[in-house]
Amino acid sequence: MWLHWAPPEWRGHFPFEIGLFFFLTLTGFLITRILLRERAACEIGGGKWRTRAYLNFQKRRMTRILLPCYAAMLFAILVGAPDIRQHWPAYFGHWSNFHMAFMEGWPSGTAHYWTLAIQVQFYLLWPLVVFLTPRKLLAAVFGLCVVLAPLSRMILERWFPGIHHSQAITSTALDYFGTGALLALALERGMQAGNASLKRAAWLAFAGYAALYIFNELKQPLEGFRYIQQTLVSVAFAGLISATLAGFGGWLGKSLDHPAVQYVGRLSFGLYLFHTPVPLFLGYVLPWLWHPFFNGPWLLLRLAAFGLTSWALAYLCWRYLETQGRKRVPAVSAGSGGSGSD
Repeated sequence: MWLHWAPPEWRGHFPFEIGLFFFLTLTGFLITRILLRERAACEIGGGKWRTRAYLNFQKRRMTRILLPCYAAMLFAILVGAPDIRQHWPAYFGHWSNFHMAFMEGWPSGTAHYWTLAIQVQFYLLWPLVVFLTPRKLLAAVFGLCVVLAPLSRMILERWFPGIHHSQAITSTALDYFGTGALLALALERGMQAGNASLKRAAWLAFAGYAALYIFNELKQPLEGFRYIQQTLVSVAFAGLISATLAGFGGWLGKSLDHPAVQYVGRLSFGLYLFHTPVPLFLGYVLPWLWHPFFNGPWLLLRLAAFGLTSWALAYLCWRYLETQGRKRVPAVSAGSGGSGSD
């Protein structure tokens, strides 16, 4: 939200988009763990289980995601977001990431939807990967995804100059998903959460990421190595996820368990969905927020208005759309070993 709202001089050089990279790695881990558990339970039950398991997974994911998502898209249309009004099939069809990749700039009010499109594509395709790949080849396939991402970044940059935002192409995000999936597979095969070797690898990967990021910011990118920058941060986040599963003590653990932090977590999907069209909405209802008086330090008041409005919309989304979506989640078929709460 700070990345999308604050002026460049307030953001500095910190990579605020790193939260997105963590979220994608976490998604790869959580979804793969769910799918591996469901596969194991269904294989014990025997029979033709893949189609049933795939459809059950899609019902659970899409029931929770699509209702709030489409509500937010309609909200963006109502408040005048120009790109979604002109190219609504790309948004509602969840291929807006490919549409935005060829744009010179980012669309007003809907710039973040390329990430949601990649998420939905992952939900549609990844169960097929996990359910259809022979178990002994799962690690190799997940590892191949990790390798394909930096190769994809290199190919798109060197040979496809018409693509202005290569990070919006789905293949460039495969290292996040693949690294998270490898962590889920390792835990399923007996690795303990908080594994010391993974912890060391994560810290080394983070150091490598930080070094490459600094070189990029200094306009002296390391040719070749910069393509693995995001792969390194995905490894760092895999270590963080593993450490989180082992648990944090002290002030950090107490902070993460605090009700206020948990509350923000519950509203996080709605905040993500609604925060970019909020400035357009307030431009209609509170146009005086754009008076020159609110430049400089007083810009904080405008940002506070953005935050409060986003919170209100996120609460309504959680209360009336996300909660209802959970109630509609169907039970997983008998013998699947899961539940609608996964």
